Amino acid sequence: MKILIVGGGIAGLSAAIALQGDGHDITIAETLDGWKPAGAGLHLPGNAVAALQTLGIDQDVAARSSAFPRLDYFDHRDRKLFALETERLGWPSFQALTRSDFHEILCAKLTTPTIRFGLSVSAIYNAPDQAQITFTDGKSSGFDLVIGADGINSAVRRLAFGAEHIPQPTGYICWRWITDYPFGLTAPKFIIGHGQVILVMPVGDDQFYIYASTYDPGERIRDLPPSELAAHFARFDGPVRDMLSEIGTDTVIHEGRLQQMVMPEWVAGRVVLIGDAAHGTLPTMAQGATQSIKDGLALANALRATSDINAALADWQAARLPEAHWVQQQSLQRMGFAKIRGKAGVWLRNTLMRKIGPKIVASGFRPLIDGTAGTHRN
Repeated sequence: MKILIVGGGIAGLSAAIALQGDGHDITIAETLDGWKPAGAGLHLPGNAVAALQTLGIDQDVAARSSAFPRLDYFDHRDRKLFALETERLGWPSFQALTRSDFHEILCAKLTTPTIRFGLSVSAIYNAPDQAQITFTDGKSSGFDLVIGADGINSAVRRLAFGAEHIPQPTGYICWRWITDYPFGLTAPKFIIGHGQVILVMPVGDDQFYIYASTYDPGERIRDLPPSELAAHFARFDGPVRDMLSEIGTDTVIHEGRLQQMVMPEWVAGRVVLIGDAAHGTLPTMAQGATQSIKDGLALANALRATSDINAALADWQAARLPEAHWVQQQSLQRMGFAKIRGKAGVWLRNTLMRKIGPKIVASGFRPLIDGTAGTHRN
C-alpha cells in the first residue's frame, strides 16, 4: 500500500514505525526543514507502557527518562495536599523525559519510510480508491492512504474534512521549559494556586520540565517576557519562587494557548486524522503522546486484519474514538480545578483535595490503565 503521513511529530513517527514492517511504501512529509521537536518535556503515565512496548521503544525510553513512584500535589504556599502512590497501586511506571530525547528515540526506529522535509499538502481530492494529493512544492501524487498527523492546526483536516473544523479555546495560557535548577525531586510536583498551576517534573540527567499555566479566558495575557514570569506567579512560595527568579534571557520558553480539537469522525474516504489533528486535548491527564501512539498502533493492526481498507479504517475509528473522546472530556473537567481563583473557593478546593484527592486523580488514570476508558457513557 502507498501511504502518505503528513507530519513528523509523535503521532506521525509512531504511525510510521507501527506500519513500516508490513511492506508498505511510506512517505513522511514534514513541513519544517529538519527534525525540530516542539515543546519541552513529556509525561508518560502508566498506560503508556504497553504502547511503548508494542512500538518497541520501552527500553530506550526507560534508559533516558525518570521513573517515579508517586505524584505529589501541593498548594501555592508549598503545603502538601496529597500524594497518589502509583507504585503502591501496582500500576506500570509513570515516567518523563525531554521531548527532544523522545523524538530522537522515535527517529532512530525509522527504517523504510521516505522522509521529505520542507513539505506539506495544499490540496486533497478523495477518489473512491485513492487520495490525490497536491503538495506545497506544486507536485502531485496518488496514495492509497493519507494520514493527517500534522497537529492541532492540521492542514489535512482543513482540506479533507472542511474549514469549519477548528480548535476550540479553553481559556488557558501556558509556558513550558526545561531547567537544571536543583530541585532534588524524585516525583512530579503539581502546585495548584489561584487560577494558576505549576508542574515541576524530573526528566532525567538532573533536568526538570516546568509547566506553568494561568486561566485567562479573556486572552489578556500576550507575549509575556520570561523576565516577568516570576512576578506573574508571585503567589507561589517554595523552591519554584527561586526557580522563577533565576529564569535568564537564554532560557527557551514555549508560550501557547491551550486548545481542544473534538472531531466526530476521523475518516474521510482514504484520509484519516490521528493525534492532535483528530483529538487535541488539554494536558491535565498527560495523554497527548500516549493517545497519539495508540492511534498509530491501532491503525496498523486494523490494516493487518483485513484487506478491505475502508472496513479497516471504520474498525480503527470505532476502536480508538471512544477512549480519545473520554480523555478529552475528563481532561477538560479536571482542568476546572485550576480555574478557581477566589480565597474561599481555593480553600474549599484544597480542603476537598486533602480528603479525596488521591481518589479523584486515580479515577482518571485507572480506566486508562485497565483498558475500560470510553467503554461506558457518562
